Amino acid sequence: MNKTLLILTAMVLGAILPIQASLNGKLMRAFGHPVIGAGISFLTGTIILMAYASTLHKHISMAAVRQTAWYDWIGGLMGVVYVTGSIMIIPRLGAGFAFALMVGGQLMMSLVMDHYGMLGLSVNQVSWTKIAGVGLLVAGVWLIRGK
Repeated sequence: MNKTLLILTAMVLGAILPIQASLNGKLMRAFGHPVIGAGISFLTGTIILMAYASTLHKHISMAAVRQTAWYDWIGGLMGVVYVTGSIMIIPRLGAGFAFALMVGGQLMMSLVMDHYGMLGLSVNQVSWTKIAGVGLLVAGVWLIRGK
């Protein structure tokens, strides 16, 4: 996949998040609790993933399960926290401001992870230009906040 297509794909994936969060918010309102809304969202996603996985004819290797570190399994928990938290804060802050803050947090953590090569990433040193980019993002969050 060429770099332009990767960039466009990343932008589309980013564009999906506020749509997903808004739909999950509707589930929360319909069912009366953010955890139930998130649970329905994850159940739907799980059903679709399992249906697709069944077409791949792949099997889970017990050797791979044993070789996996315990913390490799908490990505799902982090997804639950992210989705449920999004459902709770977006109606209060608005989609633009909430996602500006979330993207800011993602960028800051990504720079730390790249700099130290955390979780198997290759080391990609933080530079002043990257720090300036974070500063501009923080300024953008301040401008997006509105009031």
